[in-house]
Amino acid sequence: MKHLYRYAPEFILTCYILIFIFFKHPANSWERVINSDGKGYYAYLPAIFIYHDLDYKFIEYYEDKYYPPDKLVFKEFRIETKGGIVNKCFPGLAIIWLPFFLIAHLLSYFLGFETDGYSILYQYAIAFSALFFLWLGCRFLFNFLIRINATPKLAAFITLLIGLGTNLIFYTIIEGSMTHVYSFALVTLFLYSTFRLFNEENGKWFLLSVFLFSLIVLIRPFNGLMILLAPFLFYLSVSPGGSFLKIVLNIKNLLSGLAIMIIMFSIPLLLWYSHTGQWIVYSYGDEHFNFTDPHFFSILFSYNRGWFVYTPIAFLSMAGFAGLFKENRKSFFWLLGFLLIFTFISSCWWMWYYASKCGQRIFVDFLALVGILLLYLFRWIKEKNILRNGMTLLLFLLLGLNLVQFYQHSRWIFPSVDINRKIYWNAFFSLHPVARVNIPDEIIINRKTLFNDMEKNSGWMNEGTISSALAFSSNHSSLITRSQPYSIGFATKLDSLFTTKNKVIRITAMVLSHGRNSGASMVADFGTPEKSLNYMAFFLEPFVRPGKWTKVETAFYVPGDLPDHINVKIYFFLPPGSVPLFIDDMTIDFLSLKDEKIYSRLDGVLVPVK
Repeated sequence: MKHLYRYAPEFILTCYILIFIFFKHPANSWERVINSDGKGYYAYLPAIFIYHDLDYKFIEYYEDKYYPPDKLVFKEFRIETKGGIVNKCFPGLAIIWLPFFLIAHLLSYFLGFETDGYSILYQYAIAFSALFFLWLGCRFLFNFLIRINATPKLAAFITLLIGLGTNLIFYTIIEGSMTHVYSFALVTLFLYSTFRLFNEENGKWFLLSVFLFSLIVLIRPFNGLMILLAPFLFYLSVSPGGSFLKIVLNIKNLLSGLAIMIIMFSIPLLLWYSHTGQWIVYSYGDEHFNFTDPHFFSILFSYNRGWFVYTPIAFLSMAGFAGLFKENRKSFFWLLGFLLIFTFISSCWWMWYYASKCGQRIFVDFLALVGILLLYLFRWIKEKNILRNGMTLLLFLLLGLNLVQFYQHSRWIFPSVDINRKIYWNAFFSLHPVARVNIPDEIIINRKTLFNDMEKNSGWMNEGTISSALAFSSNHSSLITRSQPYSIGFATKLDSLFTTKNKVIRITAMVLSHGRNSGASMVADFGTPEKSLNYMAFFLEPFVRPGKWTKVETAFYVPGDLPDHINVKIYFFLPPGSVPLFIDDMTIDFLSLKDEKIYSRLDGVLVPVK
């Protein structure tokens, strides 16, 4: 059994592979592995090796071919500067992905797949890279814990908690092209190599630490703060002393380390200069830190992605500071100082919750520190059997909770928009996705609302579909069938409905289907009596529960290029082959939102397709 504990990282990897097979389907346009910010990090590779285009004009090509037509997952990473277009994202991940990309490119060529950088083998290549770095991070976390005197059993348990009890799983399986699983592996390896440097007179650990630090900064510059962890590792060493200085100050090692940093850090500089004529470019556009407006406690405790709320194992690990203080006070102060500084600065970012899903994502990079604190927590309570057993049970329960919440987030039971207390607890006990749009009341300038309970004729479209067969409230509902596929609906001109340019139509209704696979959709159709100019549809299939009245809600942005006299028709549509659908208590809100860029692309609100 003792030897089996050493295979904990491989056990975690096996679990991840099985979860990936069950949860992730990269052939589906909604579930591509290269998604979200990952599109920007990845784009360097096709831009350089396939399209020879650092203006990234090929974005529209791959978005149209491989991603949903409603543009809900469209990611714009091009930033306009004085000298030209630059990629908002840093190129560190592209360096990591290069071998995976080249293998996928060769296989796509020989096996007859599209060699455009985004076809299915490229998607799987990035998925494989995420799983590989997940394993690498867990393997070196386990090795590091052994190095600081954890038993194999305890090291295996802690590694299991980090691998399956935190949101690392979400940022490996669901969003494996984000930076976080890679940063987790590289930061963990940096901690390991730097610790070895302080304990062994061997220049390889110095050069490896320099390389890892440079690569970590190239992925996410802010993570360069981890250099503050060097003193923590020094005092954590078995016999800290000055012998490591002989390694660092050795002229050969020093020049080699300097060369590594110059080569690594020159990559973004050369990319910027070659395309814009400027050596230094701020590629984040209008995004910035605001140090006068920190959200220190929100980033930790808010329902809106607070780290400790969605990763309670991390919160419990903070008790490990008591054990660290008892054993090594200098390491205690350095680690505490790093976490306070990192958290404070992170909380000053303009979007302090970082549009995270499944909890706060920026702390994923440093989950090895949670593992270290858990080790000191168990060492602190090792003589207290009842407390140790109770803590073990609690951590197992929280691991289970994390897996449930991973399922909820991956199935969009927790919405991707801002989460408040009410939204959190409504989703907490649910295992079924809910069609819901959360538009904050404070950004609504004007609202016009229509309601139809199907109980009387009100001048709406298709009132002949009103039926007394079933109803959610009162006696009637609108029934759509193969012979009558268009539900009761409303048609009007746009000219008098809105008071701002940021226009949204929100539709809410109760629906019931007797079949599991309903093909019905909510529709907003913009045009003239003779011609449809923009047809927008929201499909109900993931949300309808057979035989049960279900509340569904969606919202559509009104296309900005349409003249005001254009009509809009709002209704439900049932395609051929679908089972009948009942609709009741239909509400239509015409919302005029604040004319600010941040509100022009709200999560969950469908964007017009051009």
